[in-house]
Amino acid sequence: MKSVRASLDAMPAALLAAGLLVGAPAGARNQAATPDKAPVTIEVRGDDFPVLVHETGLPPPLDENGLPRTPGCEAVRARRVDELPYPWREAVDRIRFDCQPLGEADELISLDVSALLLPGRVWLAGHPVAEIHLMDSELYGDHQYIVTGRYQEVATDMRTHVETQCQLRAIREEVATPIGCVMTESADQLYLETNEVGGIWIHADPDDASRTIYSEAWAD
Repeated sequence: MKSVRASLDAMPAALLAAGLLVGAPAGARNQAATPDKAPVTIEVRGDDFPVLVHETGLPPPLDENGLPRTPGCEAVRARRVDELPYPWREAVDRIRFDCQPLGEADELISLDVSALLLPGRVWLAGHPVAEIHLMDSELYGDHQYIVTGRYQEVATDMRTHVETQCQLRAIREEVATPIGCVMTESADQLYLETNEVGGIWIHADPDDASRTIYSEAWAD
């Protein structure tokens, strides 16, 4: 996972877009759909999160000397559902977006974006995904699929999925399968180190015990 700063450096600025809720209600879109059209379903594997933010496209603000400021929260906004690529635009109900300065440094920002999904449209390891939650900054990143199902009910399937994907990736890259393909279990969570700064976590949603979080996270 990468810092959000690389993409923001090239972004022009606009009005601050914070606390947005973007997307037409699911009912309205379903009514407009062709009646005999089968619902789109997406099987995610991890490391395949959709991009939920977009450049604003407006010129950057100027500082007291008339020079362009470093792009901040004003440089990004949430994507509209109809701006998502297919098939994601058929699976997302609405998008929530928040951007805040990171500490006292205005040039550093923290993005918190969620895509609320239509029921049964997105699946991970055989279980439905209710939400995508992406948190990014220059200092950390945490990308999550939030799965419907208690940790005790879905952890085994998700562990098998993660370890299998790790092994397949090693085969594709023609390297020896690392010992790290075996997840470590501790205190109601599973962990797989993927590099020197991050890894994959599986654990119960602390805000809703009926859901389980698949997380790819890193910290500087």
